[in-house]
Formats: sequence, structure tokens, C-alpha cells
Amino acid sequence: MLVSGGCSWDDFSLDQEESEWAIPLINGQIDAGDLLNQSVTFGEIRVLNNGLLSIHYSGELLQKTKKDIFFPIPGNLPIPLLDTFYQVTLPVVNNMTVRKAILANGNYWFSYSHQHARDIDLRIWVPEMSFNNQILDHHINIPFSGQTPTIGLTNRFPLDNILLLPVNNKIGLHYLAQTSAQQTVPMSSVFFIYDQIDFKYIEGFIGQNIYDLRKDSIEFDLYDGFVQGGLFINDPQITMTVTNSFGFPVRAIVNEFEVQLFDGSLLRFTSSILDNGMYFNYPTLQEQGQSKTTSYVFTSANSNVREIFNAQAKRIIYDIDALSNPSLVADSTFFIMESSAFAINVTVHLPLSGKITDYPAERVYQVNAEKLTDLKEGFLRIETDNGLPLSAKAQIFLMDQSGMLIDTLFTTATEIFKSATTNPQGSVISSTLHSLDIPVPAHKISAWSKTKSMRVQIYFNSPSSQAQVQILNSSKMNFRLGFIGKLKSKS
Repeated sequence: MLVSGGCSWDDFSLDQEESEWAIPLINGQIDAGDLLNQSVTFGEIRVLNNGLLSIHYSGELLQKTKKDIFFPIPGNLPIPLLDTFYQVTLPVVNNMTVRKAILANGNYWFSYSHQHARDIDLRIWVPEMSFNNQILDHHINIPFSGQTPTIGLTNRFPLDNILLLPVNNKIGLHYLAQTSAQQTVPMSSVFFIYDQIDFKYIEGFIGQNIYDLRKDSIEFDLYDGFVQGGLFINDPQITMTVTNSFGFPVRAIVNEFEVQLFDGSLLRFTSSILDNGMYFNYPTLQEQGQSKTTSYVFTSANSNVREIFNAQAKRIIYDIDALSNPSLVADSTFFIMESSAFAINVTVHLPLSGKITDYPAERVYQVNAEKLTDLKEGFLRIETDNGLPLSAKAQIFLMDQSGMLIDTLFTTATEIFKSATTNPQGSVISSTLHSLDIPVPAHKISAWSKTKSMRVQIYFNSPSSQAQVQILNSSKMNFRLGFIGKLKSKS
């Protein structure tokens, strides 16, 4: 908040007994950005294009990926081919009709048995599945082992990158068993087995599913130091940004959106945006691999954001889910890629334009007041050149080397500098010079000379005549503090 520097007041020579002698103690600056950094820990201080300072708070990224909404389907349950052609329904869920898919990971294999005392050639094929433009077509030579029944398993084959083109979520499993003389014979059993089915790409109809995005909150520390007074932000904003690379439309389901105030009470966040529904953009089939971003900005024009923040908001609590295909377009064709993700980020922007009442700050300065014992009388002078659109009252505590209180400068908090001159919009047009002299009681000189640090407790206020003030990044105040007085007589 306050940055101390070197002294600019010159010390007069000790033999000039009738001259005033200055003991410089602090020469520093109050910078608007540093002032905020002392008060704000959870947020980030940003400078807007117009130079206005803004406090930026952000919640955690709420995200769903393809792996979160479409889990690999476990297998290992043999699927019997009850005839030479057997139609199987894909074990897909989530209100989905798959028209095209590319499989990932996993393996498949076949088991078989027969009662024939001869070699058998077994062909198994699946027209709806292909790899490198060749349908899945396996020719299995089963030699006669010398006894019946003949039972066996094939090797495992990878499912990765197999193209799947089902019809109404179904695929057809075909087999043909023949002897070496090409005589067709029946098999006792043929089973299709897989360990899991996973997809790296799915295309087709995706119905309405609700995806839970987890409850979250954003905490604010802007008001933590307030015991009295307040801070009125003229134009606070909440922005909800959604990034979506899933190839289907989404609407937000807002289960909870409320604000906890500094006193612990709760206020419901209301907005016409929430009433009308929040719909998020999505890439089309021709835009696969792209992400679409949608942002909703809640302002005082479309919500109660100003009222809740100026009631000293402590935390925003929100619980938002995502609903796929909210309009339930029956003949739609959507897609999911391996890289698809859906993310919601909620941010809060508090541009520092408004009114301030008793905004608290504190800083400790290291000083050396030993030379004060050479004075027979004098005063403490505080000089300021203020470019902040704020005045301030303060209490200054004199502390000894062990940090114990020696004295306070004022009976009650006293104005130590006046606001800079501002225009009707609250922007500074010129700085204000101010000087304050505080007499040093003669009987306190000895005690005050033991001062090793000054703890400055300060409360900022915007001018009562202004509806708002603008706190800019360039806003700052220079100040200096020191003892001025006459030396004791040498006799």
C-alpha cells in the first residue's frame, strides 16, 4: 500500500539554536494498485483499457470431457451367434443412436465348438465393421484333433481404429462353416467376445442427457477488512464463459445461483438471462476439432448483481449442469470426438468506479526518532500531494523497539489528507496539496524519541459530493512526515 523512500527534508546544523530543525522520518507514496494488493488476496488486480483499476475473481474451471460422459463399455460376456446370421444391438447408453463410430482400445476374439470329425474352415464376418476399407472378415482353419467335440479360441484382434456403421444401433454377425469339400455344416457354438468397447469418435443422434458439472463457489476478500463503512461498486459484472467442442447443442440447467453476504446471509441471484435460458454454441459436422465459445455477461441492466455486491458479497455459490440437445431435434446428427470437452468458467469483474466509505488499510513504517531529544519544542508535520480521488482519516500509533505502544498522535481518527480535485465523472483533474501540523507536547518528547516504528491505520473516503469516483492505475499520492522544531539551548 505505502512505499517508504529516502528523506528530502534537510537537517539544519546543530549550532543554529534559533533555527527550525527538521527530523525527516518517512518519505513515501500511496499507489492505488499497491493499496488494492494489500486488501485483495483471492483476486487479481487488472488495468482496463481506460486505465481504470478492476478486481478480477475467477472460479475453478468446471469441465466435462468425452471420458466423463461416455465410459468404456465393459465386455467379456460372450455373445452367441444363434444362427449363421445374428443381429446384435450395441450396448450404447445415454439416449444415443450411433450412425458412425471409430472404436478405440480394446480387443475382440471368437470361441467355437463343433461335433465333426474332420477339418473345418470357419468364416466370420461383420459387414458393419471395417478396417482400412476392408470389412471385418476372419477365416479360421480348425483342424480335427482326433476326438470330438472340437473346442477352441482364436487370437485376440484389436478394436482400435475399426470403423463402425451400425443401422439403428445394430450390427449383423455372420458365419459360415465348411468342410474341405466346401460342404456347409452347422457349428455347435460360435461366440463373439470383446473385453471393452470404447469410441474415439461417435456420430449420430444424441438425445437429452444431463451432465453434472459439480457445485463451485468464488470467494471475495474485498470486504474482509470492513468493520464499518462500505464500498459501492457502480458496475460489477459476472461473466459465464462456456467453451464447447462437443458437436451437439447444450443448455445450462441452473440448480443453484446465490450469494453469501459478509454477515452469512444468502441472497438469490436473479437475471433475465437465467429466466430466458442459457444456450451454448457448438461446432457443426464441418467444424470438427474446433471449439465454440459462448459468453453471458450479467450486469446491473439484466440482473441484481449491483445490489448483491454492494450488500458486501462474500461468496458466489453456483451449481450448474448441462443438458444435451435441449430442443430434442429428432433427426439431428451430432458427434463426439476423443478430444471433445465442455467447460464453464465463471468470473467476476469489479471495476473501481463507485463510492467508498471508511475503506480500511494499514501499514507499519520503521523510523528513528532519537534526534527528537535535541528539540525543546516543535511539531510533527504531514505533507501530502494527493492524486487519489479519496480523502483519508487516520490514527498513527508510535511503537518502541519491542513493538509496545508508546502513544497515539490523535485522540480520534483525524483527516490527514484531502481528495484530489475531480470532474463530474469522478476522474482526477488535479492533485491536492495539504499540510497538517501536530504539536509535540514538551513532556512527551522524551517518550516519543524512543519511537522505532509508526503503525498507520487509515480509512479512505470518496468525496460526499461525488456520485462516483474513478480509481485509475495512475492514481497515487506522495507524502512525507517529520518532526520540525527548535533545538535545546547548549547552556
